[in-house]
Amino acid sequence: MNHFDKMMYEYYRVLNNAWKGQIKVSAKQAIQMLSDLPKHERLKDSHIDDIVQVVNMNMGEEFASLVRQETKAFTTKSMRLGINDAVKDVKSNISVGLYGIRQQKLETQINKQNLFWIGNKFGTDMEAGFKKSLIEAVSSGYTKEMLANKLQEQFQHLGKQSTVYWQGLAEHTGLRIREFGRLEGYKKAGVRGYRLLVILDDRTSEICQALAAEDRVYPLDEAIDTMESLLSIDTTKSELAEVKEQTKKLAPWVAEKQIRYENDKPVGVNGDHTPFPPFHWKCRTTTVVV
Repeated sequence: MNHFDKMMYEYYRVLNNAWKGQIKVSAKQAIQMLSDLPKHERLKDSHIDDIVQVVNMNMGEEFASLVRQETKAFTTKSMRLGINDAVKDVKSNISVGLYGIRQQKLETQINKQNLFWIGNKFGTDMEAGFKKSLIEAVSSGYTKEMLANKLQEQFQHLGKQSTVYWQGLAEHTGLRIREFGRLEGYKKAGVRGYRLLVILDDRTSEICQALAAEDRVYPLDEAIDTMESLLSIDTTKSELAEVKEQTKKLAPWVAEKQIRYENDKPVGVNGDHTPFPPFHWKCRTTTVVV
Protein backbone atom coordinates (compact mmCIF):
# COMPACT_ATOMS: atom_id res chain seq x y z
CA MET A 1 0.00 0.00 0.00
CA ASN A 2 1.58 3.32 -1.09
CA HIS A 3 1.39 6.58 0.85
CA PHE A 4 -1.67 7.89 -1.01
CA ASP A 5 -3.60 4.62 -0.67
CA LYS A 6 -2.78 4.55 3.05
CA MET A 7 -3.96 8.14 3.41
CA MET A 8 -7.26 7.33 1.69
CA TYR A 9 -7.73 4.24 3.86
CA GLU A 10 -7.13 6.21 7.06
CA TYR A 11 -9.65 8.84 5.99
CA TYR A 12 -12.17 6.09 5.21
CA ARG A 13 -11.70 4.71 8.73
CA VAL A 14 -12.35 8.16 10.18
CA LEU A 15 -15.61 8.48 8.22
CA ASN A 16 -16.76 4.94 8.94
CA ASN A 17 -15.96 5.03 12.66
CA ALA A 18 -17.62 8.42 13.14
CA TRP A 19 -20.70 7.21 11.24
CA LYS A 20 -21.02 4.08 13.37
CA GLY A 21 -20.57 6.19 16.50
CA GLN A 22 -23.43 8.46 15.46
CA ILE A 23 -25.57 5.42 14.68
CA LYS A 24 -25.22 4.30 18.32
CA VAL A 25 -26.14 7.77 19.60
CA SER A 26 -29.15 8.00 17.25
CA ALA A 27 -30.40 4.52 18.09
CA LYS A 28 -30.29 5.24 21.81
CA GLN A 29 -32.11 8.56 21.43
CA ALA A 30 -34.76 7.24 19.04
CA ILE A 31 -35.52 4.24 21.27
CA GLN A 32 -35.73 6.47 24.33
CA MET A 33 -38.03 8.97 22.59
CA LEU A 34 -40.41 6.19 21.54
CA SER A 35 -40.31 4.51 24.92
CA ASP A 36 -41.27 7.74 26.65
CA LEU A 37 -44.44 8.05 24.55
CA PRO A 38 -47.71 6.35 25.52
CA LYS A 39 -48.65 3.69 22.97
CA HIS A 40 -51.58 5.72 21.57
CA GLU A 41 -49.27 8.72 20.99
CA ARG A 42 -46.65 6.92 18.90
CA LEU A 43 -48.58 7.06 15.64
CA LYS A 44 -48.84 10.85 15.56
CA ASP A 45 -47.06 12.30 12.54
CA SER A 46 -45.54 15.05 14.64
CA HIS A 47 -43.83 12.55 16.97
CA ILE A 48 -42.53 10.45 14.07
CA ASP A 49 -41.20 13.60 12.40
CA ASP A 50 -39.52 14.70 15.65
CA ILE A 51 -37.68 11.38 15.93
CA VAL A 52 -36.59 11.47 12.29
CA GLN A 53 -35.44 15.08 12.71
CA VAL A 54 -33.25 14.18 15.70
CA VAL A 55 -31.75 11.22 13.81
CA ASN A 56 -31.16 13.40 10.77
CA MET A 57 -29.36 15.98 12.89
CA ASN A 58 -27.11 13.30 14.41
CA MET A 59 -26.37 11.64 11.07
CA GLY A 60 -26.09 14.93 9.20
CA GLU A 61 -24.72 18.13 10.74
CA GLU A 62 -23.32 16.45 13.85
CA PHE A 63 -21.62 13.74 11.81
CA ALA A 64 -20.09 16.28 9.40
CA SER A 65 -18.85 18.31 12.37
CA LEU A 66 -17.13 15.26 13.85
CA VAL A 67 -15.05 14.68 10.70
CA ARG A 68 -14.43 18.36 9.83
CA GLN A 69 -10.78 18.56 10.86
CA GLU A 70 -9.83 15.23 9.28
CA THR A 71 -11.62 16.21 6.06
CA LYS A 72 -9.73 19.49 5.94
CA ALA A 73 -6.40 17.71 6.46
CA PHE A 74 -7.27 15.12 3.79
CA THR A 75 -8.19 17.89 1.34
CA THR A 76 -4.92 19.74 1.90
CA LYS A 77 -2.73 16.64 1.62
CA SER A 78 -4.47 15.39 -1.54
CA MET A 79 -4.24 18.79 -3.24
CA ARG A 80 -0.55 19.16 -2.46
CA LEU A 81 0.23 15.63 -3.60
CA GLY A 82 -1.37 16.51 -6.94
CA ILE A 83 0.66 19.69 -7.25
CA ASN A 84 3.84 17.76 -6.48
CA ASP A 85 2.87 15.22 -9.15
CA ALA A 86 2.62 18.05 -11.68
CA VAL A 87 5.94 19.53 -10.60
CA LYS A 88 7.66 16.19 -11.22
CA ASP A 89 5.78 15.59 -14.48
CA VAL A 90 6.78 18.90 -16.08
CA LYS A 91 10.20 18.87 -14.40
CA SER A 92 9.51 22.33 -13.04
CA ASN A 93 10.96 23.99 -9.97
CA ILE A 94 7.71 25.72 -9.01
CA SER A 95 7.02 25.54 -5.32
CA VAL A 96 3.83 24.44 -3.58
CA GLY A 97 4.20 27.45 -1.32
CA LEU A 98 3.97 29.87 -4.24
CA TYR A 99 0.24 29.22 -4.64
CA GLY A 100 -0.57 31.20 -1.53
CA ILE A 101 -4.06 32.68 -1.43
CA ARG A 102 -5.39 30.88 -4.52
CA GLN A 103 -4.40 27.43 -3.28
CA GLN A 104 -5.87 28.06 0.17
CA LYS A 105 -9.08 29.37 -1.39
CA LEU A 106 -9.40 26.23 -3.51
CA GLU A 107 -8.73 23.98 -0.53
CA THR A 108 -11.31 25.85 1.57
CA GLN A 109 -13.97 25.56 -1.13
CA ILE A 110 -13.25 21.87 -1.75
CA ASN A 111 -13.42 21.19 1.99
CA LYS A 112 -16.75 23.02 2.27
CA GLN A 113 -18.27 21.03 -0.58
CA ASN A 114 -16.96 17.72 0.76
CA LEU A 115 -18.60 18.41 4.12
CA PHE A 116 -21.84 19.31 2.33
CA TRP A 117 -21.99 15.89 0.69
CA ILE A 118 -20.95 14.10 3.89
CA GLY A 119 -23.57 15.94 5.95
CA ASN A 120 -26.34 15.12 3.49
CA LYS A 121 -25.71 11.37 3.19
CA PHE A 122 -28.51 10.33 5.55
CA GLY A 123 -31.02 12.84 4.22
CA THR A 124 -30.17 11.98 0.63
CA ASP A 125 -30.24 8.21 0.66
CA MET A 126 -31.61 6.92 3.92
CA GLU A 127 -34.14 9.16 5.64
CA ALA A 128 -37.18 8.04 3.64
CA GLY A 129 -36.45 4.34 4.20
CA PHE A 130 -35.80 4.89 7.89
CA LYS A 131 -39.05 6.81 8.35
CA LYS A 132 -41.03 4.16 6.48
CA SER A 133 -39.64 1.37 8.69
CA LEU A 134 -40.34 3.39 11.80
CA ILE A 135 -43.96 4.03 10.80
CA GLU A 136 -44.49 0.37 9.92
CA ALA A 137 -43.10 -0.76 13.28
CA VAL A 138 -45.23 1.69 15.25
CA SER A 139 -48.35 0.87 13.19
CA SER A 140 -47.89 -2.83 13.96
CA GLY A 141 -48.47 -2.14 17.64
CA TYR A 142 -45.02 -3.27 18.73
CA THR A 143 -44.20 -3.34 22.41
CA LYS A 144 -41.37 -1.14 23.67
CA GLU A 145 -38.99 -4.08 23.51
CA MET A 146 -40.07 -4.99 19.98
CA LEU A 147 -39.70 -1.36 18.86
CA ALA A 148 -36.22 -1.22 20.37
CA ASN A 149 -35.21 -4.40 18.54
CA LYS A 150 -36.67 -3.10 15.26
CA LEU A 151 -34.79 0.18 15.54
CA GLN A 152 -31.55 -1.57 16.47
CA GLU A 153 -31.97 -3.72 13.36
CA GLN A 154 -32.63 -0.64 11.21
CA PHE A 155 -29.56 1.18 12.50
CA GLN A 156 -27.36 -1.89 12.06
CA HIS A 157 -28.52 -1.96 8.45
CA LEU A 158 -27.45 1.69 8.07
CA GLY A 159 -23.98 0.77 9.29
CA LYS A 160 -23.55 -2.20 6.96
CA GLN A 161 -25.03 -0.30 4.02
CA SER A 162 -22.55 2.54 4.34
CA THR A 163 -19.22 0.80 4.87
CA VAL A 164 -18.58 0.34 1.15
CA TYR A 165 -19.95 3.83 0.47
CA TRP A 166 -17.50 5.58 2.81
CA GLN A 167 -14.59 3.60 1.40
CA GLY A 168 -15.61 4.61 -2.12
CA LEU A 169 -16.15 8.23 -1.10
CA ALA A 170 -12.71 8.50 0.51
CA GLU A 171 -11.11 7.07 -2.63
CA HIS A 172 -13.16 9.19 -5.03
CA THR A 173 -12.57 12.37 -3.02
CA GLY A 174 -8.83 11.79 -2.82
CA LEU A 175 -8.52 11.06 -6.54
CA ARG A 176 -10.58 14.09 -7.56
CA ILE A 177 -8.73 16.51 -5.29
CA ARG A 178 -5.34 15.14 -6.29
CA GLU A 179 -6.34 15.68 -9.91
CA PHE A 180 -7.33 19.26 -9.09
CA GLY A 181 -3.84 19.68 -7.65
CA ARG A 182 -2.29 18.37 -10.88
CA LEU A 183 -4.34 20.81 -12.94
CA GLU A 184 -3.19 23.66 -10.69
CA GLY A 185 0.42 22.56 -11.06
CA TYR A 186 0.08 22.34 -14.84
CA LYS A 187 -1.39 25.83 -14.92
CA LYS A 188 1.45 27.28 -12.84
CA ALA A 189 4.02 25.62 -15.11
CA GLY A 190 2.41 27.02 -18.27
CA VAL A 191 1.24 23.67 -19.65
CA ARG A 192 -1.37 23.91 -22.42
CA GLY A 193 -2.68 20.36 -22.58
CA TYR A 194 -2.59 16.90 -21.08
CA ARG A 195 -3.37 13.29 -21.90
CA LEU A 196 -4.93 10.55 -19.81
CA LEU A 197 -2.75 7.95 -18.13
CA VAL A 198 -4.91 4.83 -18.03
CA ILE A 199 -3.87 1.73 -16.11
CA LEU A 200 -4.63 -1.11 -18.52
CA ASP A 201 -5.08 -4.44 -16.76
CA ASP A 202 -7.86 -6.91 -15.95
CA ARG A 203 -9.48 -4.36 -13.61
CA THR A 204 -9.72 -1.54 -16.17
CA SER A 205 -13.29 -0.52 -16.94
CA GLU A 206 -14.49 -0.42 -20.53
CA ILE A 207 -15.05 3.30 -20.00
CA CYS A 208 -11.34 3.92 -19.39
CA GLN A 209 -10.35 1.47 -22.11
CA ALA A 210 -12.43 3.55 -24.53
CA LEU A 211 -10.84 6.79 -23.33
CA ALA A 212 -7.35 5.29 -23.64
CA ALA A 213 -8.10 4.20 -27.22
CA GLU A 214 -8.98 7.80 -28.14
CA ASP A 215 -5.56 9.03 -26.93
CA ARG A 216 -6.99 12.53 -26.88
CA VAL A 217 -5.21 15.76 -25.91
CA TYR A 218 -7.34 17.79 -23.49
CA PRO A 219 -6.89 21.61 -23.42
CA LEU A 220 -5.84 22.68 -19.94
CA ASP A 221 -7.76 25.96 -20.01
CA GLU A 222 -11.06 24.10 -20.51
CA ALA A 223 -10.27 21.76 -17.61
CA ILE A 224 -9.40 24.69 -15.35
CA ASP A 225 -12.67 26.43 -16.29
CA THR A 226 -14.62 23.28 -15.44
CA MET A 227 -12.82 22.84 -12.14
CA GLU A 228 -13.42 26.45 -11.12
CA SER A 229 -17.09 26.24 -12.13
CA LEU A 230 -17.51 23.14 -9.98
CA LEU A 231 -15.88 24.85 -7.03
CA SER A 232 -18.01 27.96 -7.46
CA ILE A 233 -21.22 26.04 -6.70
CA ASP A 234 -22.50 27.62 -3.49
CA THR A 235 -23.63 24.75 -1.29
CA THR A 236 -24.72 27.19 1.45
CA LYS A 237 -27.47 28.72 -0.71
CA SER A 238 -28.49 25.84 -2.97
CA GLU A 239 -30.77 22.89 -2.34
CA LEU A 240 -29.28 19.41 -2.51
CA ALA A 241 -31.10 18.54 -5.74
CA GLU A 242 -29.85 21.75 -7.34
CA VAL A 243 -26.24 21.05 -6.34
CA LYS A 244 -26.50 17.55 -7.81
CA GLU A 245 -27.93 18.91 -11.06
CA GLN A 246 -25.25 21.61 -11.40
CA THR A 247 -22.48 19.11 -10.72
CA LYS A 248 -23.79 16.61 -13.28
CA LYS A 249 -24.23 19.36 -15.86
CA LEU A 250 -20.70 20.73 -15.44
CA ALA A 251 -18.79 17.44 -15.21
CA PRO A 252 -20.92 14.37 -15.94
CA TRP A 253 -19.33 10.96 -15.49
CA VAL A 254 -19.06 8.73 -18.54
CA ALA A 255 -22.03 6.39 -18.82
CA GLU A 256 -21.60 2.89 -20.27
CA LYS A 257 -24.11 3.72 -23.01
CA GLN A 258 -21.68 6.39 -24.28
CA ILE A 259 -18.99 3.83 -25.13
CA ARG A 260 -18.34 3.32 -28.83
CA TYR A 261 -17.30 -0.16 -29.98
CA GLU A 262 -15.57 -1.62 -33.03
CA ASN A 263 -15.34 -5.41 -33.31
CA ASP A 264 -16.56 -5.64 -29.70
CA LYS A 265 -13.65 -3.49 -28.48
CA PRO A 266 -14.19 -0.11 -26.77
CA VAL A 267 -12.60 2.51 -29.03
CA GLY A 268 -14.11 5.82 -27.96
CA VAL A 269 -16.73 7.76 -26.05
CA ASN A 270 -19.70 9.67 -27.47
CA GLY A 271 -21.13 12.82 -25.95
CA ASP A 272 -20.03 15.14 -23.16
CA HIS A 273 -18.22 14.06 -20.02
CA THR A 274 -15.96 15.46 -17.32
CA PRO A 275 -12.62 16.49 -18.92
CA PHE A 276 -10.52 15.01 -16.12
CA PRO A 277 -10.55 11.93 -13.85
CA PRO A 278 -12.27 10.31 -12.14
CA PHE A 279 -14.62 9.33 -14.97
CA HIS A 280 -16.60 6.82 -12.92
CA TRP A 281 -16.79 5.40 -9.39
CA LYS A 282 -13.44 3.91 -8.26
CA CYS A 283 -11.68 5.18 -11.40
CA ARG A 284 -7.85 4.81 -11.42
CA THR A 285 -7.04 6.99 -14.41
CA THR A 286 -4.81 10.07 -13.94
CA THR A 287 -3.29 12.71 -16.26
CA VAL A 288 0.13 13.49 -17.74
CA VAL A 289 1.34 16.58 -19.61
CA VAL A 290 1.66 16.52 -23.39
